[in-house]
Amino acid sequence: MSRLIYIASICFLCLACKSVYYNTFYNAKQHYNIAELKRLESENPGSRITPATYRALYQRAIVKASIVLKYFPDSKWFDDSLLLIGKASYWRADYAEALTKFQELQKLFPQSELIPETRYWQGLALWAMNRTNEARTTFSLFDKKTDPELYGLSNLALAEMEATQGNREDAIISYKTLLETLDKKHKLRARAWQGVGNNLLELNRYDDALEAYENVLKSKPDTRTNFETRVKIGETLERQQKYDEALDTYQKILKIKRLRIYEAEIRLKQALIYQQKDQVETAEEIYSDVGKKYPRSEYSAEAFYRLGLIEQKSRKNLEKAKELFEKAVREDRSSDEGQLALQRQKDLVALERYQNQIEKAEDPQKALGPLFDLAELYLFNLGEPDSSLSIYQRVLSLSDSSDLAPKVHYAIGLIYADSLKNEPAAREHFQLLLDQHPNTPYAVEARTRLNQKHADDALAETRFLQAEKRIQEGTPAQDIAPIYRQIADEYPNSLFAPKALFALAWTYENDLDQREQAKTIYEQVQERYPLTQYGKIATDKLEGKFLDPPPEPADTTQTQPSETQPDTTRSDTTDTPPDISKLRTQKTPAPKPAFKPDVIIGGGIMEAVDADEEPQVVEEIEPEYPEEARADGKPATVILRLLILKNGNVGEVHVTSGPELFHSAAVEAVKQYTFEPGIHEDAPRDMWIDISIYFEPPE
Repeated sequence: MSRLIYIASICFLCLACKSVYYNTFYNAKQHYNIAELKRLESENPGSRITPATYRALYQRAIVKASIVLKYFPDSKWFDDSLLLIGKASYWRADYAEALTKFQELQKLFPQSELIPETRYWQGLALWAMNRTNEARTTFSLFDKKTDPELYGLSNLALAEMEATQGNREDAIISYKTLLETLDKKHKLRARAWQGVGNNLLELNRYDDALEAYENVLKSKPDTRTNFETRVKIGETLERQQKYDEALDTYQKILKIKRLRIYEAEIRLKQALIYQQKDQVETAEEIYSDVGKKYPRSEYSAEAFYRLGLIEQKSRKNLEKAKELFEKAVREDRSSDEGQLALQRQKDLVALERYQNQIEKAEDPQKALGPLFDLAELYLFNLGEPDSSLSIYQRVLSLSDSSDLAPKVHYAIGLIYADSLKNEPAAREHFQLLLDQHPNTPYAVEARTRLNQKHADDALAETRFLQAEKRIQEGTPAQDIAPIYRQIADEYPNSLFAPKALFALAWTYENDLDQREQAKTIYEQVQERYPLTQYGKIATDKLEGKFLDPPPEPADTTQTQPSETQPDTTRSDTTDTPPDISKLRTQKTPAPKPAFKPDVIIGGGIMEAVDADEEPQVVEEIEPEYPEEARADGKPATVILRLLILKNGNVGEVHVTSGPELFHSAAVEAVKQYTFEPGIHEDAPRDMWIDISIYFEPPE
């Protein structure tokens, strides 16, 4: 009897252990399935599920499956656990860990029935790691007869790889080859035809693309693919400027019941078409409707951002534009349009700052800096080339002989060529740049634009490099000096002329100790090439009297202690132009800049826009609407300039614009903000940022 009990106990323990194995893996699989559902749900319109949410669920699955690997190495679910961990790691974007698990499974269980699926996921991980050749090899291992499903998925992946690398024609061939192998009812046909259509669209083969998209719809695609395809049809018609047909296509989407979840996205596309048709009021109505119907979403953020652009560009109402951009940020700060709106706010604050600096400049020359900054702001940030052009031309009228002139000529040429499509005007400015400033880097770009070859540059560079090589071989300085002189005399309009002339002066100063001769040549550099970096350094040397003979010591019979002897070596190379390998050390201290920029709020502390990472708001306090402003009950925006300290706290606060009634409340609110500090060169730094505080009138 006791023996039977013993045997029964052993059997029970075995079953219990197997139950533990299974339950542990089952729990891991449950977490994985939940993570999958959340990931797919996050792709739905208006979803609040972030990648962090489903990645945490995948991590739970990894933890559970890892228990099987650690404590139950003999479990039959060991290979299943490896595959699950690899897939979960892939969706967490930990591709190296995923690849490791896939490789472990293949090494430890070469006969596992999971090997084909593992190889497919291995190919995905390699592709994600940009190891495309290895990924191609892995995807090519599948056989249609033995692994028909994985064969289709792998060949779809191969086609998509060609598309992502820009190989449009090869991608189309790959998609069509796959289609030939698929049954007429295969679920991958829709995705393959979609790939064909997308690549034809990128090749501007619009009619062929439309035909491919119709084939997608005939293949009974899933809801997402159906929606994406109909949108692509609309976009193709837009590219053909068939705006009414595109509007009709988008309207049909809204009538399909299962696609109504995409209503906000479609309405925004319709509004953009109305803008292109110059029906701005209709567009505004749609934007306002989306903003009200989908509050606190990426769609309302985009709607208010677009309304802000209309106020800024069409109506030039910058105050209203700032209010709308602020509204967009408040709707969904993390969305793409929320971030764009935030940048627009900063741009408009910068615009006001530059305009104020220009107005306050008593000397027109002191207005050059902010004028130039304003022109670049209009061109690169605000997308207003006409405004930028007029300001660049004003800068040019004030600075035709300054170091800004070549850059301005080049910028004006670019605006005419790329934005205004006025090729004659562009060529005129590029040629002016070549004629007046041939020794600047901008001249090289201008020649490229004009398709002009400049043999002097190549010849001068060859001679200069020969001189540098001879120096390295130990050739005396007096034998090198004539080569530098020859380059400067024979190729005066090349980029290497000022470089060679400066090198000649430096040689006389430092190697041959002929300071008077060096001074004469530095004067030639200053006179001939004032706008180059070599001309500027030569000017600093001449103004700093670094070339004057050193004073005679008071008593030449005694040796000075070493710590009081004048330093005749130089380790500071701040005035040494780049690429002159000869000028590695100098005998005279580097000159300080002869100018200091205008001081504005901020002093020497860096601007957040120049940092590697700008400060980010961690906690913000809702501002209190001032009691004295309640009578009017209007919304208001106050722009503040904050010093964010490297510990994340708010330092100084300055009001730059906004109704005076709201200043105190805005300052009081923002002092309670906390930030992630700005990062520059891998370290937190104090830095200035501009921020908007929006006041919503109480109901």
